[in-house]
Amino acid sequence: MSKSMIKAILVDDEKHALETLKMLLDLYFPDKFEILAMCNSVDQAVPAIQQHEPDLIFLDIQMPQKNGFTLLEIIPKRNFEVIFTTAYKDHAIPAFKHAAFDYLLKPIDTVELQKTIVRFEEKRKPNAIEETLQSIKKQINSHNIIDLNMQETIEYVDLDDILYLKAEGNYTRFHLEGEKQLLLSKPIGYYKKRFEESNLFVRIHHSFLANSTKFLRYDKKEGFMILRNGEKISVSVRKSTSLNNGFY
Repeated sequence: MSKSMIKAILVDDEKHALETLKMLLDLYFPDKFEILAMCNSVDQAVPAIQQHEPDLIFLDIQMPQKNGFTLLEIIPKRNFEVIFTTAYKDHAIPAFKHAAFDYLLKPIDTVELQKTIVRFEEKRKPNAIEETLQSIKKQINSHNIIDLNMQETIEYVDLDDILYLKAEGNYTRFHLEGEKQLLLSKPIGYYKKRFEESNLFVRIHHSFLANSTKFLRYDKKEGFMILRNGEKISVSVRKSTSLNNGFY
């Protein structure tokens, strides 16, 4: 076996999904993969991982009894990368929070698969951490997710979960669904530029950048925007004119 070959384990409860994925890998990456095991459950996969020490695992998420996330909780310290494969888009956030290398939707698009494997090969090269993070950034943007660089971690947040941002000097506090907050060490103007393409966020005050899909009611008299969760955000005099005219 060539040292450059990728040692992989495939995990999926559906036999045809395992066979299809193996066929795609053999077809598009001949002599590139050594398939160490093909497992149809977490209970099968755990000992296979411990025995073979793979470089890469293709892991289905939705499986009976124990799902793909459970496998990673059983093996919290790992020396392998994970590419999640799933038919459900709403698993994207948990997948990236489990430090997934990538997230492929079924049926697997062959072009996306090839791009992912090329990136994986690049990551295997020395000193490729920053390149990998940039690749992840490009990937998550297509899933309506933003990466937030904290002091010790990178948080992956769905734009739909953001209620509003509040300026705190040169810092910005993210207010999220479920009363969660994140304090970032960049000014609010930085995030305004990052959010421009989404068309969701509105600067209703110099201190507030709010998700317009969370607006419930504008109180003209008091000058507050009332969100769907009941919170109130101040609206500046300049922005109030646009709101009074029915647009922003």
